[in-house]
Amino acid sequence: MKKVLMIALEFAPCRSAGVQRTLRFSEFLKGFNWQALVLTATENIYTRRDDTLQVSPEVEPYVVRAQCHDAATKYAIKGRYFQWMTLPDRYWPWYFDAVKKGAQMIEQEQPEVIWSTYPVLTAHWIARRLQKKYKLPWIADFRDPLQCRYDTQAQSFSWLKKWMEKRVVQSATKVVFTSDRAAQLYRDLYKNEPKEKFVTIENGYYLHEKIAQTKAVKQEIFTLLYSGSLYANGRDPQPLFQAIAKLKQEKVINKDNFTLRFRPGKSSWFQKELAQLDIAELIEFLPSVSFDEAQQEMMSSSATLLIQDEIFCRQIPGKIYEYISAKKPILAISPKDSATADLIEKLPFGFSAWGVDNIAVAMKSLLSQEVGQVDIEQYSRQAKTKVLANILDKAVNKVG
Repeated sequence: MKKVLMIALEFAPCRSAGVQRTLRFSEFLKGFNWQALVLTATENIYTRRDDTLQVSPEVEPYVVRAQCHDAATKYAIKGRYFQWMTLPDRYWPWYFDAVKKGAQMIEQEQPEVIWSTYPVLTAHWIARRLQKKYKLPWIADFRDPLQCRYDTQAQSFSWLKKWMEKRVVQSATKVVFTSDRAAQLYRDLYKNEPKEKFVTIENGYYLHEKIAQTKAVKQEIFTLLYSGSLYANGRDPQPLFQAIAKLKQEKVINKDNFTLRFRPGKSSWFQKELAQLDIAELIEFLPSVSFDEAQQEMMSSSATLLIQDEIFCRQIPGKIYEYISAKKPILAISPKDSATADLIEKLPFGFSAWGVDNIAVAMKSLLSQEVGQVDIEQYSRQAKTKVLANILDKAVNKVG
């Protein structure tokens, strides 16, 4: 059994979309002759928890937690802090104990390769330090482009983050993204690096056996579910609200046959807009639930909804794969020239729309869509783990 040291700030029981990637890789790699050794952070930094997430018995003995603090809290002065205190990210204090414990893990377990993942640059910096010391192959899992590469509002100290990114790219054996469009961006940014250094491993779905066997409860009225976070810069529901108002005026939908459900969400965020459009009775906002409960709700919904604005044109949210596992129609509000639209167009039950009128047309089709027998195995976490295992094998054997 070969071994891989996996460095990830977020790991179970942290409630975060990114946790699933590391957690399921660590579980399923054993089926491809790889034992995962997980170096993560102490649980005190997890402000949001999901205690239903359990680390498998095969992985648990190999999980090491390095001491970590949130610099924005630990080093704040009267509750306030300077931005430079949180560079390159607010969890940089993790670096010191993580490097120490990572070195101990390498010397005791003798892994063949290192793998590190976002959401923080510190994880890659830890991996880079260990790679330089022990001369091991290193897979840097960026997932998405660095935020300052696509978000004009995230330019503070971008020079530092780009400098660190460059050192990571130069040192890593492979650099991984969750979409081909993101990988291509970095091939264009780093033309002096081999094109084959930048590869794609998409996210995937994980369906717990007990959930897969659960019989979905059919909704009395058509329920369109949005499961995840909303925010104005990147996931703005305003065009959707306008499309719903249009369909209500056309008497296509009403409170007796349609509900748009946001989980989680707060009605106070959009109270004024919903009142002006006269659609408040068609929309409900509910509190967050556990990962398992969220999946059960997807399976019981009539259809699922994704909002991915232009700013995220090179990214595919992990949520879409959970939607796929539910085998319900998916409406993606995303520009046509985007990574999300690329994926949606491959699905026989996917609808992609951009702009109020197009969203309204897509919703009409959605209301009558039925999903038959479809093979979705290629989108599973197991299938994506096989891709990772192949990359690990090649890195160790110095092939590709």
